Amino acid sequence: MNRLVFLLLFFTCLPSYGQKAEKGYQLLWEVKAKGNKKPSYVFGSMHSNDPRLFNFPDSLYSAFAKVDAVVLETDVTQIYDEYDVRLNLFNFDLFDKKRSFASSKKATQTVYGSEDGRPQFLDAYFQQTGYCGGKAFYQLETVQDQLKLAENPELFNTQSTVNGLFFNKESFIQTYLNGDIASLTNMLKTQFKSSPETYDELITKRNQTMAKGLDTLMRKKSVFSVIGSGHLYGSDGVLQLLRQKGFQVRAVQATYTNSTAAEKKLVLSWRNYAITDEENSFRMTFGGKPVQLEDANRKHYIYQELGQGNTFELIIHESADYLDDNRYHFVENDLAKTKESILDAGAQMIEGLVFDPIKGYQWKRFIQFGEVCYELICYGGNKFMHSDRAGKFFQRFEILAEKE
Repeated sequence: MNRLVFLLLFFTCLPSYGQKAEKGYQLLWEVKAKGNKKPSYVFGSMHSNDPRLFNFPDSLYSAFAKVDAVVLETDVTQIYDEYDVRLNLFNFDLFDKKRSFASSKKATQTVYGSEDGRPQFLDAYFQQTGYCGGKAFYQLETVQDQLKLAENPELFNTQSTVNGLFFNKESFIQTYLNGDIASLTNMLKTQFKSSPETYDELITKRNQTMAKGLDTLMRKKSVFSVIGSGHLYGSDGVLQLLRQKGFQVRAVQATYTNSTAAEKKLVLSWRNYAITDEENSFRMTFGGKPVQLEDANRKHYIYQELGQGNTFELIIHESADYLDDNRYHFVENDLAKTKESILDAGAQMIEGLVFDPIKGYQWKRFIQFGEVCYELICYGGNKFMHSDRAGKFFQRFEILAEKE
């Protein structure tokens, strides 16, 4: 995972310090195919969750609200159960006696930023917002394709590929904030000047793959495509490749107003995704669309906030004794007290803190309702574990049927 992070994220993972309206803003592009009444859009991203990166222009909200589908480089939900994006996983201050359990302010760092940033990194934000707004989703590459590329040892035959950094983070940040995709591309080429074959594999060849995929999608429907901003510019960039395929491509001006437009209000309202299962008598609301893991013996839903590194899970067990079998697994001390109660539907509930040897500390709630036990799990970084977010997540679960 570390090599993949470097290859596909590092040069576009830099934090942003706020966008400003600029005449040369070249991050959002309108793409029109002949015969299509609705245009599509390409947006250049940074794979980061810095909150200031999300100061979008009005024109972006307008574009995003009216498209049929969202397109990303890859489906990031495929890594939900594969990787833990938290760094220094077990370096938490859960039981620091010098302060109360709920007062820790130390932010855990993640692959995409930190807990001080937005819940999702930029690309994942658009994917999940689109899901919550009922939009279709497509990917241009698979996670397996990216892993295969990242694990190719021939791309790492010189130390300068990794260590020869000619520009600092601030330089990349300012280039992105200015919307100057030409300078950004030139900076990336300079960064890889001692290993042009690496640039060719990471950028040029992938541009061809992305343009081919967008060509197919944009002729059928209106899409909002989010790809790394380093892929946009140049004769071999995605925008020029789309022009060569017959599309009309133009930059969309960045405009900012003090008022909240209807399209912005609409997009900002797409924040929740509900799962309703009448067979198992529950409704659960997540912050985005969860993945249902394949398991013949149980239903298992998982949703992750990849920017902050938080995970939310729901597992349905068909067992009348599951709660009793697991009640002794909770951590008990002065700072973490296990709670038990009977819910309105007559279900038995117990919740508290557990320690998983692989994933670390987790908040869990078990709800036994007849022959079914619902297991709610959530965990994250240091700030998350010291917050009230676990309780808020648990409260989103609803039992639909009355106990007989």
